[in-house]
Amino acid sequence: MEKLLKFLIFGSMFFVVLSCQDEDVTPQPPAPTVLAAASNAGLSTLVSAIAAVPGLGSVLINADEITVFAPTNDAFAAALTAFGASDLNDLVNKLGGVDNLETVLGFHVVPAVAFAADLQASNTFTTVSGQKITVAKSGNNVTVTDFAGNVANVVTADVAIENGVVHVINKVLIPDIDLPKPTLVEAATSAGLTTLLTAVTAVDGLANALLSAEGITVFAPTNAAFGNALEAFNVANLSQLVTKIGGIENLEKVLGFHVVPAVAFAADLQPTNSFPTLGGQNITVNRSPNGVTVIDAAGNTFKVVTADVAIDNGVVHVIDGVLLPSLDLPNVVEAATAANLTVLLDAVTAAGLGQALLDAEAITVFAPTNAAFTALLAAQEVTSLQALINKLGAPAVIKVLQFHVVPATAFSFDLAEGPQSVPTLAGENLTVTRTGANVTVRDAAGTTYNVVAADVAIENGVVHVIDGVLLPTL
Repeated sequence: MEKLLKFLIFGSMFFVVLSCQDEDVTPQPPAPTVLAAASNAGLSTLVSAIAAVPGLGSVLINADEITVFAPTNDAFAAALTAFGASDLNDLVNKLGGVDNLETVLGFHVVPAVAFAADLQASNTFTTVSGQKITVAKSGNNVTVTDFAGNVANVVTADVAIENGVVHVINKVLIPDIDLPKPTLVEAATSAGLTTLLTAVTAVDGLANALLSAEGITVFAPTNAAFGNALEAFNVANLSQLVTKIGGIENLEKVLGFHVVPAVAFAADLQPTNSFPTLGGQNITVNRSPNGVTVIDAAGNTFKVVTADVAIDNGVVHVIDGVLLPSLDLPNVVEAATAANLTVLLDAVTAAGLGQALLDAEAITVFAPTNAAFTALLAAQEVTSLQALINKLGAPAVIKVLQFHVVPATAFSFDLAEGPQSVPTLAGENLTVTRTGANVTVRDAAGTTYNVVAADVAIENGVVHVIDGVLLPTL
C-alpha cells in the first residue's frame, strides 16, 4: 500500500497535463467516487477486489488525479478461468496473495487524468504499480496492452469521477509479477494426469516426499501412456498392474524411475544426458531439434509431449509412455522361502525339481502350505516326507509335485470366470475355478482346495498358495 500511495502522491510530477478544461459556468452535479462509479456500472467483482486489499479503496478515493481502467465482471470471470480459480479468493491465491492482487489492481490505475479525447494515437503510461501500460486510440476505439501483450478493449469510456475518469475494459490487465508455481499434484491435476496421481497416492508417503523434495524433474506419463502399459501387461487396471510387477515396492521403484533429483528444463539439456533417478537407476534423456526423448532400462524410447511445466520445486515434462526400470522379482524358491513353505521346498529338493522350475520360461505354481503337507502325511499314515517318498516311490512324488505346476503364467485375474481345465507338468489336467475373487483347484481324485494367497509374482511366473496337496492319478 505504501508503494501505491507514493505513486499516487508524486505521480503527477512525472506526467504532462493532458488537457485543460474550460470552466463551465453551469453548475454540474458532483461526480461520484471511483467506488460509487464502479458500483453504478455493475463492476461488483472489481469493487470486491479493491475491498480485498486493506485501505486501497480510501487511497483511490483520496488520490489527487487518477485514470482507472476498470475490468468488467465478465473480464474477471475470464481471468478466473485462465488461472483455474473458482472464485475471487481463489484467484488471489493463484496470483500469490493480497500483495500481488494490489500490484494487479494498481496496474489498472494511472496517476493522472486522461479522457479519451486527451489520448494520442499511442500512449505509454506508468501506473501506480510502477509498471507501464500502452494505451492506443484509433478513431473512437481505445485499447490497453498489458505486460504480457494481451490487449483489452475499452467498452465504456469517459466515466467521470470526482478525482479523474474511469474507462471500462473487457480484460483484466496482468503486470509483471512472480506468480506462485503449482505443486506437482496441482500441475498433474491441471494436466489431467489422473492415473499418475492414483499411482503416486497408492505408495504411502510418496506424494509428500515429492512435494517436499528440494529440486526435482518429473517425467510424467499421460493417462494414455498408462493405458498402453496396462495393455502391454495384459491387465485391466492399475491394481492388476501393481500385482504383476511385484507389488507396491516395485510400483514405488517404477514411479521413482520417473523422477530425477535435480531441476532440468528442456533448455538445460545436452544432446545426450544420463540422469540418476529416485528409483536408483539411470535414465537417458536426449534432446534434438525434433524434441526431447527418454529411454528406459528396457531400451524403450518415449517422447516428451509437453515440456517445461514449472512447479514450485522443479519442473514436469509430460511423456507418452511409462518408463520401466529393471525390476527385481523373486524366483520360485525365494518366494516359497518368504512364504515359509518349508516342506514344499524340501520336497522339491528331494525330487530334484528346483532347477527345472527356476529355468522354466513361464510357470504357475499352486504351492501347498506346510499344514497341507501335514494333512497328506496323516492321510498316508506316515510321519515324514522321506517316509512318504519311501511309501509312494520317488517317481510318484515327482508326479505329485509336477501336478502343481502349470507351464504358463496365470494370475487370478487372468482366469475366466467358472471352471477351466489346465495342463500340468505331470501330464494330467487339473480343474481351476474362479468365482469372483475366489479361486479353487480340484485334483484327479475330485478333491477341491482353496487358494489362500494368490498372485505372488515371481521372475518367471506366479505362485498361488493353496491349502491342500493336489494328487494326480497314481
